[in-house]
Amino acid sequence: MIIIAAGLLVGDGMRFGNGCTSGHGVCGISRLSLRGFGATVFYILAGGLTVAMFREVWGVI
Repeated sequence: MIIIAAGLLVGDGMRFGNGCTSGHGVCGISRLSLRGFGATVFYILAGGLTVAMFREVWGVI
């Protein structure tokens, strides 16, 4: 059940962000797309914040 929910969230995120992390990071930045830069920075910050929360707040990692 968790895997299905995770897959649906990833799909919604790709639709909301108009692409996936790889697409924005590789193709968007190589085309010097402002949208690609912005999306990539946002993805990296969101990932860092998630790791920090898991480590500091919940003590999981």
